[in-house]
Amino acid sequence: MSVKSEKSTASILDKACDCALLHQGGEADIYELACGEDFYALKWYHSGCRFEDSVADRLKHLNIPGLYRVRESGVRDNTPYLIYDFIDGVSSADVPAMPVAVALKLLRGVVQTLDALNKENIHHGDINPSNVLLCKSGNSLQTYMIDCGIVGPGALAYAAPERFQGRPASMQSDLYSLGMLLFRWIAGAPLLESNVYNELAAQAQAIEGVDISSRLYDLECCKPQELSALEPLWKALLRESLENRAEDFDELDELLEIALDSIGVGEVTVQTALQKYAVEALPEKMGKKFPTERKSAFPYSQNDNGNKKNTLKIAVLALFGLILIAVVFFVLIGTKGPDIDETGSLLLQKSRSLESVESGLENREKSAPDTLPPAVLRDLPTPVSE
Repeated sequence: MSVKSEKSTASILDKACDCALLHQGGEADIYELACGEDFYALKWYHSGCRFEDSVADRLKHLNIPGLYRVRESGVRDNTPYLIYDFIDGVSSADVPAMPVAVALKLLRGVVQTLDALNKENIHHGDINPSNVLLCKSGNSLQTYMIDCGIVGPGALAYAAPERFQGRPASMQSDLYSLGMLLFRWIAGAPLLESNVYNELAAQAQAIEGVDISSRLYDLECCKPQELSALEPLWKALLRESLENRAEDFDELDELLEIALDSIGVGEVTVQTALQKYAVEALPEKMGKKFPTERKSAFPYSQNDNGNKKNTLKIAVLALFGLILIAVVFFVLIGTKGPDIDETGSLLLQKSRSLESVESGLENREKSAPDTLPPAVLRDLPTPVSE
């Protein structure tokens, strides 16, 4: 079992107040979750697709520039899922072909992120345009990597030959995928195309027989000087044998820097090209946090235990409120005229006493008119002497 079972602790899934479908892919659907002021991306895997839970757990504790922040992973409704911070950007699969200088500069950012990830002994395993997001960074662009640790070869058109043979992801397989990514960014289309698994496996195995420079020349997307600058990169990345690829990400970064120098562009020129491409590539809707025009579409059943607890709290507070109001009401009514109520009661008692006394006097007068009861005599006023 490569994914963890559901946890009993509070989940972001149950805190979400809104959900919108962003993208439907081959291995998973991507949703945006709104949790108050916080926004997350939910990757909801299709049947048979999953991620390596050990990688997901380690990513939760990493904060690498240019890499998504994983917040939660698990299983809900028998479906593996992954939640990470929502990144306000666009997939590099949805942007037009890039100028060579722009592609080389952006790839350096990706390489630096992968190098930091490799130092944590984590390999991406599914580098392709959909897993590299382009985000605004001031007036320029920044790359963000998402979706590390998938089980399987990932996007087949970008998978290294050994991945078709069932071998796990490695730094060398990521290097090969970077070469495929660079070609796609420059040409605007993948180098290898087929809907058949075995055909793509065979094409990857024979990658060294592909004349990449001629392909780019035919597409009219590169100048001769740029084709020459790119040639060492293809030789360092798109090789069938792992041993013939670049040694590591540091070596690749050096080759990218040399390529930029070879096409005669300085840092200022590259930044200007990035700013121009950002205007062309990024839609105006960038910066909008939640696609409110899309209907809510939770792909899972929400656990309402939290809602039940909140409802119970509200009910208890309401009950205490009513009790408090009742107490205040009765106190006010009870203290409204305590002296009047007491006086009335005393008067009623005196009245009844007088009636009994008068009744006794009448009976005495009939039997002994000159004699009064001692108690009555005590109550009579004493004559004042003159």
